[in-house]
Order: sequence, then structure tokens, then C-alpha cells
Amino acid sequence: MATNCCKSTRASNKIQSIESNYHLSNLSTDGDWTRAIHHDLNIKRRTCTTFIPKDKSKLSRGRSETQCYCNRLHREHSWSIFDDDDGKWDAKRHTISAYNNAYGYTPNTHAHYVRCDIETDQKILAELMINVWKITPPRLIMCIIGGAKYFKLNERLEREFMKGIIQAALKADGWIVTTGFKTGVVQLVGEAIHDHKVTNPRSKITAIGCPKWGATKNREALITSKPTTIVNVNPSKTTEKKSQQELEPNHTHFILLDDGTYYNYDTGDYRSRLVLEIANYKYNDDTTSKQQNVPVVTIVVEGGPDTLFTICKDLRQNIPIVLIDGSGRVPNLLTNFLIRTETMINRMGKDEMAIWKKAIDIKETNDIERLKMKFHPYAEEICDGLKDISKGSKKDGNFEELFHCILYCLQPAVRSKIRIYSLDSDLDLDDTIFEAIIHAKQAESSDVSTKKQLLRLALAWDAIEVAKELIIKDDLSDLDDKSRTGLFLEALKRDRSQFVNTFIKLNFDVTEIFYESQTNKPWKLKWKQLVEIYKEEYGKDKERLYLLEKCNGNRPVEMRHHLDHVLKTVVGDYMKSTYAPAVNGFWGRLLICCRCTNRGRVSDSRTDLYSDDENDEDEVPDPDEAKKEARELAYRDLFFWAVLTNRLDMAKVFLSHMQARICAALIASKILKSYVEYARDNESKELLLQEAEQFEEYANECLKCCYNYDEAIACEIAIRRINIFGGVSCLQVAVDADDKNFVGQPCCDQLLNNVWYDKLDSYQSTIIRRLLILLSICTFGLLGPLVVSYRKPDERESERFDHQHEKKDHEMTVNETVDETRALIPKRIQRLDAHGINYSDNNLTLTNKTCSLRCKRYFRRLKQFHESPYIKFLYNSASYLFFLLVFSYYLLFAFDPPTDEIPSIHWTEILVIITVTTMLMEDFRKFLCQDNRSFVGKLQNYFIKDLFFSSIRLASYILFYIGLILRFTAASTEEDLSAAKIVLAYDLEIWFIRSLAFLGIAQKLGPKLVMIRRMVIDLFFFIYIILVAMVAYGVTSRAMYNYNSDDDSDDLAFNGRSIFRHIMYPSYYLMYGETGGEMDALDRNPNMPTSIATHVLLAFHMLFVNILLINLLIAMFSFTFESVQTQTDLVWRYERYSFVREYFDRPPLFPPFIFITHLIELIKLILRHIQCSKHSSLYTKRAKTFKMVATTRNIDKEWSEFESYATNLYARTVVTGQPTSAAALIPAIARQETSSATSDALNTPQISSNVDIKAITDEMSSIKKAVGDLRTYAEEMNRCMQWMMDAMERVKMSREPKPRLRSAITTSDIRSIDE
Repeated sequence: MATNCCKSTRASNKIQSIESNYHLSNLSTDGDWTRAIHHDLNIKRRTCTTFIPKDKSKLSRGRSETQCYCNRLHREHSWSIFDDDDGKWDAKRHTISAYNNAYGYTPNTHAHYVRCDIETDQKILAELMINVWKITPPRLIMCIIGGAKYFKLNERLEREFMKGIIQAALKADGWIVTTGFKTGVVQLVGEAIHDHKVTNPRSKITAIGCPKWGATKNREALITSKPTTIVNVNPSKTTEKKSQQELEPNHTHFILLDDGTYYNYDTGDYRSRLVLEIANYKYNDDTTSKQQNVPVVTIVVEGGPDTLFTICKDLRQNIPIVLIDGSGRVPNLLTNFLIRTETMINRMGKDEMAIWKKAIDIKETNDIERLKMKFHPYAEEICDGLKDISKGSKKDGNFEELFHCILYCLQPAVRSKIRIYSLDSDLDLDDTIFEAIIHAKQAESSDVSTKKQLLRLALAWDAIEVAKELIIKDDLSDLDDKSRTGLFLEALKRDRSQFVNTFIKLNFDVTEIFYESQTNKPWKLKWKQLVEIYKEEYGKDKERLYLLEKCNGNRPVEMRHHLDHVLKTVVGDYMKSTYAPAVNGFWGRLLICCRCTNRGRVSDSRTDLYSDDENDEDEVPDPDEAKKEARELAYRDLFFWAVLTNRLDMAKVFLSHMQARICAALIASKILKSYVEYARDNESKELLLQEAEQFEEYANECLKCCYNYDEAIACEIAIRRINIFGGVSCLQVAVDADDKNFVGQPCCDQLLNNVWYDKLDSYQSTIIRRLLILLSICTFGLLGPLVVSYRKPDERESERFDHQHEKKDHEMTVNETVDETRALIPKRIQRLDAHGINYSDNNLTLTNKTCSLRCKRYFRRLKQFHESPYIKFLYNSASYLFFLLVFSYYLLFAFDPPTDEIPSIHWTEILVIITVTTMLMEDFRKFLCQDNRSFVGKLQNYFIKDLFFSSIRLASYILFYIGLILRFTAASTEEDLSAAKIVLAYDLEIWFIRSLAFLGIAQKLGPKLVMIRRMVIDLFFFIYIILVAMVAYGVTSRAMYNYNSDDDSDDLAFNGRSIFRHIMYPSYYLMYGETGGEMDALDRNPNMPTSIATHVLLAFHMLFVNILLINLLIAMFSFTFESVQTQTDLVWRYERYSFVREYFDRPPLFPPFIFITHLIELIKLILRHIQCSKHSSLYTKRAKTFKMVATTRNIDKEWSEFESYATNLYARTVVTGQPTSAAALIPAIARQETSSATSDALNTPQISSNVDIKAITDEMSSIKKAVGDLRTYAEEMNRCMQWMMDAMERVKMSREPKPRLRSAITTSDIRSIDE
């Protein structure tokens, strides 16, 4: 009857279990475990219902202490049991599902746990973990099996294993599944998880244990609710069994499997079926949707017969296996025979491989015989190995089954699912796991969805080499556009730079992701798509170097103007808005007018403005060209995103695919240096500076590559306006970023030299040419076009001009005459816009000797003579020198008080007032015409950035006008006039100091000005220390001793004049050793106590100030001098930029005549901003800009293509991790041809070639020195060895004759032998 009752109960439970499968979607979402366990999922436990004694002989001692076949004592049964002393215990018949009483959180570790019947449907447990426990769905499941007892691993192997499983779990959001007991390999896994938690408390790893409930130690503590039928158990009587194990405390979840028995660990294949169910679980509601299974892999560490059986079960379920070779027993045995039988498997022919293609199971006798025949040579050794791993095991009787398992694993169709990891492997453990997953998935299915899933896993794993070899295989065409786009975006967000580079190399079009095409218009930015990658940062906001939001006012980037604000903050507000729309309308023009006098200084970043496009507004853009521009903009946008979010490897990948690489690298350097101000600690600041130096070096090498190919084009690239970056130039960004190494390159030096002389010949170093220029200056340039040499046109431009001339001369239409055709021929070829730098624009003219053409040529050269910054500098130098002379004469001889008879205003005074006023107007124009687009930016750049010179400049004007006001308001008497004279005299001193700025152009004296400026800054910081010492001594000494006792009329009084005369001045002059007055005053009363005390104080003061502080100041000055002197040329070239820039922007006229230019520019400015059709031609004119602006799109395109070609090889080497110098990348023949051609054209020495030759010469010298040292050491060693052999021969240590030492054979000896 009991049996029937049990059967009926089990049947009803089975029906409930089946019915529950259809209601799994109705789970409680309020976190109520009780409802989920008992109602929604109906998770039961299993208990024994029939007591059958295991040893009937012990019944005489008492039934309560007798053990049942379920390993419980009679009193431990938690059910109204039936007694059957003569029956045979059967788990299926004598156990039953019951009310669950163990679930919740473990007491100490707060891990989730639930006790469940071992016959529970695995889908129910999957629902429990995903929907009730809310575990993050896995992308990988790792089952770790092996030794259940203590074993010892090699220290290095243990470290690699712990690191490998943690990295695999983190990369793929993986689950770790173990037996859950704190013993053997599971304990090792727990230690790895614990170490990771300690070092990375924010990171979370999901570790799930599947132990047996009956073998769990302290089970009573896990029981939460007990039925009324439970028998009360006295804890004192409970005996602790050795077969009980503690739960591993570092696991996050436990599934306690209950089969109704105690003290055994066997769970069958339940763990394999559970993980496969989780792998196949549908995480969305649509069960018809196609979803790839989560990869599952089993990792084997040590282990005995049970582990071998588990391996076979997993292999039958198509779960790949990773063996940890060297861990002991089963892994070592399997690895040994897998390697030894590999040769035999490889020798099999195609026909034989076809026979073994399908796995042979070991259930049939014939199949077992086939396997035995195949591996018969290894049978004996396999048996010996099985005996070794079975020592001490309870399953010695299953020896034949173990042998069959080994044979099953060795067959060709199964062994491909097994991967071996050892310390000698080329791959790490995590990469070996990934490779095993790939082979298993590809063997299972090779469709597109599998490839997509493996690529996503490879992205998470960051295993680019494995992915390229086994997944991508140089082809992405089988994936649809949506899949490729999704994978590419995921690679961006996960910072997988090599994946992004591979996608782009395989012709993946980035443009269509972030831009959309428009009919007959340029491509339009998809702002929503771009802002998404700024929002999804995968925890970037928690990193120290993620400073994007700090630059945006601690708010995320959501709008276009937010990103523009960030770029202007970290790059500079001279950069035009690249994302927000351009300002239009009256108020927009008014705003631009208020910001800067040169409207439209740079073109919009998305619409290039060229002079040849002004009348072609209705021109339809070429679709191919429009797409190329959009692609470049897409790379630009992604580059900005990568640098701003500190994905620098990703930024270098986008750099390798851009055309304007030099400017982009310099912008990255500027951004990273700006980030230093927002960094929180010194380590972060140092790291940012190092990364900024890397991008600066990147730009340097790219510019060297361009310079080695073509020096003239490289100079143009360094100064050209780049529209996609907001109209900035490379040199502009480099100076603002303080990249001295870039500005100090030979290319930039040659560029500044060309800009300095402009259309004049840059080779003006001979005495005769200098005298001719001075002669031209004396005639105000009238002789310049006749005696001064001008820049010669480039040979390539001459050939192009002649070709166009011939073509135009010989091609006429029917209705054209020769005169009409010649009238249409351009007089000059204009490549560059006149409002920018155009020194390289040729001066080719037709060889026509008419008088009108010669006159035009003369006046054009006269204009070019006065527009040269070099000539402007000479004019302004002479004008400033004359101004100082007139100002000095005015103060010395013409500064008289006003009277009725003699006019008080001398002509020199009028001239000085006009000159200073025009200088002030020029400085104001210079202030307005800065590149900064905001008024605040102009103030900061003009005054704060160079505080030293700006303070001197501002003081000179303020003092002059104060003195001028005093001159005319308080000049009634000679004493009142002296105040104005003092102020103007001090002002004249400052004007003399300002004249030192003209020495900045000199290579020898320019760095000395930098030294003076830095030393003055050091002195300002040091003055406070000296001032404290001076005041301390002055006040203390005067308080103790009266220095003016003999002169009653000059006592110390409480007013400023008296305090300075009696305290400050004497203390100050003590610094220079002027102790006579102090000593004389003290010697008048040598025996007074105050006099003696003051003597002592004076001695300490002289020791502290004159010895310590003065020498410390001298040491600071020496350090500043050495830091500048060691890089004199670099400092001079860097400072030279601002000097050349200043005179390039200056008008041709000099003070005081410069006001004429100011008046003309003011009229142009007013007309430029009047919206009137009759002034439309003036409206398009622009102010001068220190950039080279192309007149046509083709020229800008040529620049970009040249830069891309010249730097392409270096960019690729950086991405591949093998950067090298530019000199090694450019072919020597190309460098020689370019160098010789340029040398003939300019007749100047080539700096770059000299630098390369010098470097090679130095390297050869060091090699020769090293070879000589090695030869010396070899000869010394030879001599020592000879001495040792002589000593051994004297004591007769050997009967053999002494070997003869040969001298070293050199290459010259070998050459002589060959001859």
C-alpha cells in the first residue's frame, strides 16, 4: 500500500511539474521568493519515504540510530515514513517530492540559494535564475570540473589558471559553474574570485554552485521553514560526517540538488543539462525569434575517474573541453595520448577520414571493437595510465568503462572538441577557451547567425587574431548591413581598436552610419547616431582619465552646441563651430562684427569656401566627391570622440585612415594637455602629458615624411587651412599646444623663413643683398623692384603655365580672334587666396615686352616689396628708433612749463603723442584681429597668456597718458611739472625696454630674451622671501637702536616716506654690501646692549640674505639659463613664430603713418557688414589670416592626397605596433631626388638631409666604438685564457696537449682569404 501511495503521489507531482512548464511566464516580479518558489515555479525538495535499514544487524541497538539506504538515520527522516525491513531500497520508488523548506540567502555571504528536487525541470531553474534572481544573462558559461580533493598545482600554472578564468568571465560576461563545495579545484576558483573582488570591488563575477544538498555541511542553518511533521532534532546528537563539505563562500548563487539521499556527491549529468538549458533559454517573450545559443565550455583541472565520465557526458552533449595540462591525472593522461595519436590521425587518408567523420558511440559492442582496433598500439599504456588515476578511487570496478571513455575521446570526430592549455602554449587560457568555443560553434553550424554570434563574443574577448584567422577570414560580405553596423558600433563602444581597423580595411563604409546622403546636396550628419556613442560609455565615467563631462560643466554631451563648447574649451575658441549651424541674419553678422573684424576668417567645416565657387552656388556636387568628403568627416567625428573619451588606440586607428593626419594628431595633443587642468591627481596628469607627447611625436614623424618627399608641399601643408577641423592650421594648433618640437622642425623653420621674406628671395644673407635692401628702404622701396631679387617660380609651375599658354594660344573657336583669345589668358596662375599666406604663388607672366606690362610688373613688385614681413620689420625698427630719439629729445630739451611768451607744446611732443596714439591703435587692431572668436578668448590670449610682455605694453601706454594728463592739468609751477616729467621718464624707460623685442628675430639674441623673461618671473616669486627678511631686520634693528640720535631733525616718523627712508632703503642696500652707514651708527655706542644685540642681528641677517638667499637666486637663474641654453635653436624657432606672425599681420605703413591704413580698414569693415547689393563685392573680401588658403577645391584635394600618401606607411606602422622613424620609411632615392631638386631651386643647404646624415654618422661612430671595445675585451679574455692554460700545463692536469688559441677573425681577414 505504501508503494502505491508513493506512486500516486509521484504521478501527481510529475503532472504538476509538466503543467508548470506552460505557466513559467506568469512569474512574480515583486521579488517575493515565497510565491515564486511555491506557486509560480513550484520548486520542490525530495525526501525518503521508506526506511529500509542498510545494516540489519544494527537494529538490535535501536531503530533511531540505524542508517537507512538513503544514508539517513531513522530519526533524521523528515517525513511520516514507512518501515520495510526486508525490502530493497529504490530511489524512484522510495523518495517523493515535498514542500520546499530551504531557500533564501546564505547567512554569511548573502548568496542566493535554493534546494530543489534533482528531477526538477531545468527550464524552471533557468526561469528562477533569470527572472527571480535577476542574474545578468550570460554570453558564456564555463563549467569547471576536476579534483574534488586537495591537490597541488605548479605555482605558475595556478596563477595562469586563476587569471585566465577571471579574464574569460569578465570579457564575455560569463557564468562560472562548479560543484560549489570548498574543496579541490572549486576552492581554487573561489580564491581567484576573492582576489579579484579585493582588487576590483566594483566588478562582479557570477559564480553558480551546483552541490548535492545531502553532502552540504550545516544544512540545518539553510532551512527557512519547517513543516509541522518534521521531527525535532537535537543538535547535540547530530554527528558530523567526513563526507560533508562546506559551501564555497565566494560563489554568488547555489542550486542545492536533492535526490533524497545524504553524503554522496553524484549528480549525474544534471549540471550539463542545466547549463545547456540556460544556453538555449529565450530571454525575450517572442519564442519564435531566432536567438543563438550561449556558448558552453568545460574546463578540466586534475580529477579522477568521475571527471573522466563527466568529460564523456559533456562531449556527447557537444560541449567543448579545455584540458589544463600539467594539473595532474585525467588532463595529463588525455593530453599525453591526444598528442601521441595526433600523427596517426593526420596520416589518415580522405576515405578513411570520411569513415571516422561521424562520432562513434561506445554503447554498441561493434563500435567499441572498432575503437580498440584503431588505438590498439596504445591500449596497454592507456590501461597503465588509468590504473594510476584510479588509485584510491571507489570506482575501480568501472575500469572497462574508463578505458572506453578514453577511446571515445581519442577518435577524430570527438578530439576536435578538445583543446589543450599548457604553460608552453602560445595562447593564454582565456584565448584557448575562446578558440575551443569557435571550433565547437563552427562544427555545429556555419551559418551567418553563428558567425555574428562568434564575432560578438570575439569583440567581448578582444581576440582579434583568433577572430581574423577563424571567423572573419578577410570577408564580411556574408553579413548584412545591419549586422555589420551593429558589430562596428559595439567595437567602438567596447574600445576594440583592432576590430575597428579590420572592419575598415575590409571596406566597411563608416559614412553611412553617421551621415545620410541628400539629393544634389552634401551629406548630412546623423546627430542622434553620433550622440549615442557619447552617451553609452560602458562605465567610462568612473575612470580617472574620463574628463569629457568635466569640460562640459559636469553634464553629458547631448546637443550640438555642447560638443562645440567642449572642443572650443580644450582646443581653443579660434576653432570654428564644427557641429552647430552657422550664424546667419543681421544679429549674427553683428555678433561676428563685435567678435572679430575679419568676418569669415575660416570657412564652415562642412562647406568649403573657395574663390572659384563664389559664383557657382547652384552647382550640383559630384556624388563620389561628396561621399569622400563625408567619409573624411565621419573619421573626423570618430577621432574627436575617441580622443575626448580617452580611447587613444582607437584614435590612432582613425588617424591611419584620415587624410589630414598631422593636424588631427596636434589637436589630440592639445586636448590631452588641456585635460591636465581637469585631472584629479599627479599620476593622471603625468599620464596625460605622456600621451600628449606621443601624439606630438606622431605629428612630427608625419611632417618629416612629407618633408622628405617634397619640402615645398610639406611647408604648405604645415600652414594650410584645414576646413574639416574648423579652419585651423597645423602650425596654429602646435603653437597653442606648446609643441615646441613640432615648431622647431626644419620644415616649420623653412616655412617661417619663406613667410618672413614672402615674395622676396629667401636667400638674403650676403652683404651685397643686404645693402641693396637697405638702399631700397632708404628710397621707400622705389628701387626695390629693380635691385632686390625676388622669389623664383617653381619649375613645375612654369611647365604648367607654358602648357596652358600654348593650349590657349592654339585653341580658338570659330568666332574668336587671336587678340580676343590672348585677352582671356590669365596673367598669373593664382593657386592661393590673396588674404592668406601666398608666398609660393608664382609670378609667371607672358614674355611680352610692352611698356604697360613692364609698368604693371614694377608696381606689382613694389607692392610685394612692402608686403614682405621682413621689410615691414625694417620699417618699424627704423620708425621705433626714430621715436625713441624724438621722445628722448623731448624730455631732455623740450619739456618746458607753459608760459605766455613761449608755446609750451614743441613739435617733438606733438610727434610723440601722434606716434604713441597710432601705436595704441595698432595694438587695438592686433587685439581685435586675433584668431580667438570670443572677446573673453581675445583677452585671455592677449593679456594672460603672455603676461610679462602684455604688462610692459600696457604700462607704457598707461604711464604715457597719465603723464600727458599731468602735463596739461598740473603744470603751473616747476614743482608740479616734475610729477609729469617723472611719470614720462619712467614711461620712456619702459619704451626703451620694449625695443628689446626687435632682437627676437636674431638667432643668437632671441633665446636670451626668453631667458630674461623667465628669470624675471623667477625673481617675482623670490621677491617675497627677500622682502620678508628685509622688513624683519629693518623693523627689529630700528626698534632696538636709534640710528639718528645725533640728528634730531630726521627721526623716524609714522609716515610712508620716513618708514621707507629709515627701514626699507637701508635694509635693501645691505644686500649689495653697503654696511658703512649701519656700522658707523652702531660704532658710535659700541658698549650699549642694544648696539651689541643689533650687531649680532646684522651678522645673522647678512649670512641669511647675502649668502643663502642671493646664492639661491643665482642658482635659480643658472637653472633657467641652462634649460634654455640646452635647446637654444628650438626655443628660438618656437618664439620666432609669434614674431613672424606679428609682422605678417601688420599693415605696410609704419607709425605714425599707420593711421591711414587703420582708416581704410575701418571703412572696409563698415562696408563689409552692410547688407547691400552694391557692396556685394566688398562683402566677400576677407581680412588677412596667417594660413594658406587654396583658391580651388582641387588644390586642397592635392594637399590632402599628398599628406595621406606620404604619411600612410608610418600611420600603418603605428597601428600595427611597430612605429619607426620617418627617415627609415622614405626611400633613400626619393629623398636624394627631392633634396637635389630643392637644393637647385633654392640654392640653400638642406637641413633635413644634414640631420639624417649626422644621425647616421653618429650611429656608425658608436658602432665602431662598440666593435673596438669588444675586440679589446676579446684580446684580454684571450690573454687570461692563455695564462690559465699555461698554469694547467705546469701542474700537468691533462695528458692531452694544450690547445692553441686562435686570434679573432675579422671581416677583412675573410675578405683577404676569399681573394
